[in-house]
Amino acid sequence: MRFFLLNFLLFIKLFAIVDNAPVDFKEREEGFSGSLFGAYELKRGNTDKNELDFGGRIQYDTDETITWVQGEMEKDKVRSVDTDDNAFFHLRHLRLLHSSWAGELFTQYKTDKFKNLSDRVLLGAGLRYKLLDSGNYNKIFIGFGLYDEEVRYTEDTDTGVKNPDENNIRINSYLSYKTKINDNVELSLLSYLQPRLEDTADCMAAATAELIIHLTKVFDLSYKIEYDYDTRPPTDVKKEDIDQRLSFIYRFGKDDPFTSYAHTFLKSTSSLDDVNTSSIIAVEIETDIEDIKDFRDVFAGKWSFGKEVFHIDFNGTGIYTYDKSIYTQKLTWKIISTATQDGEQRAKEQSTKLIIISFEDEEGRLERVDNYLWSENTLIGLSGATIRLFKRF
Repeated sequence: MRFFLLNFLLFIKLFAIVDNAPVDFKEREEGFSGSLFGAYELKRGNTDKNELDFGGRIQYDTDETITWVQGEMEKDKVRSVDTDDNAFFHLRHLRLLHSSWAGELFTQYKTDKFKNLSDRVLLGAGLRYKLLDSGNYNKIFIGFGLYDEEVRYTEDTDTGVKNPDENNIRINSYLSYKTKINDNVELSLLSYLQPRLEDTADCMAAATAELIIHLTKVFDLSYKIEYDYDTRPPTDVKKEDIDQRLSFIYRFGKDDPFTSYAHTFLKSTSSLDDVNTSSIIAVEIETDIEDIKDFRDVFAGKWSFGKEVFHIDFNGTGIYTYDKSIYTQKLTWKIISTATQDGEQRAKEQSTKLIIISFEDEEGRLERVDNYLWSENTLIGLSGATIRLFKRF
C-alpha cells in the first residue's frame, strides 16, 4: 500500500491550478470572483532543482454577460536544465442572446519551449447553445465558431530544424458538461475539436475532466486530467500530451472572508458620492467638531491591526504604538466632511467618515499625516502601499 501511494504521488504533480469548469449565467452573484495559485520549490545539495508555477483567474458576472481572464506560467529547472517552460493567457466574453443561446468572443496567447512553440496567438468568435439544463445537477453546452491563428516556432534544440510559421483559420467546436454530484462534489468535462478550415486533416483536439471537492467556502481540492492531440505537430514533437494534476484551489468572491467584509463595508459607504483616496483628499472640508460630537464619542477607543495599536481619546488626541510599545508616537485626529455640495448636515448623517490623523514625535514636531475611513467598528488605513483594516477591541 505504501509503495502504491508513493508511486501515485510521483505520478501526479501536486500544485495549485486554475479551474476551467463550464460557466453559466446567474450562477454567481453580480461582481468579481476568481481563483489564485502560486508555488515555488527550491532544492540544493543532492538535488539541484527550481520549480515556479503561478497564475490565476478573475471573472466578472452580470445577469447577461460573463467575462473572465485566465493565465498561468510554469518554469522548472533540474541541474540547470529546463524541464518545463510554458505560459498561457486567455480572455473570453460571453453575452446572453436568448434563454439558451449566447455569443462569445475570445483571444488567447500561448508559448511552450518543449513544443518548439515561440508563441501562438488567436482571436475568435462563436455561438454557444445550452443543450440541457436540469438545475445544478446536469448542464450540457455545445459551441461552434471560427478563430484566426498565428503560430511562430523555435528551432528544435536537438536537430536545429525550425518549422515554418503559420497563419490559419480554424473551426472551433466544443462540448462541455457539468454536474453537481452533491453539495460538495462537482464533475466537469470539456472537449474541443479544431480542424483547419482549408485542410480539415490538420486538426487539434483536447479533452479535460475535472473533479472538484469543496473543502470550505474558499478552498477546493481538484483532480484534473488533460489530453491533447495534434495531427500535425512541429518536428520531433509528439502528437499526444497527457497531464494529470491533484491540486488545491483558493477561490475569492463574496464568500471568502476578505471580500465578504469589503463588500459589506462598501455597501455601507453607498451614501458617499466618491469613496476613494484621491477624491476624498480633493474635497476635504473640515466641519465644526462640536457639531458632530456623537461621532467623536463613538470613534474614541482602542484600535488594532497586527502590531499597530491606536489609543484614541475623546478630546481629539491619542497614542500610536507599534510592536508592544517599542515604537510610540503621539497623535491628533479630526473628522472631515466628504460632502461639499450637500452641506454639514449630510456629513453628520453619513455612516462612513473620513478621519485625518496627524503623527508627532516626542517634541511635538509633525512627522506624517494619514487618511482613514471609519465605519462603526472598522477603521481602514488608506495611506501607504497596502490597505490596513483596524478593528476595535
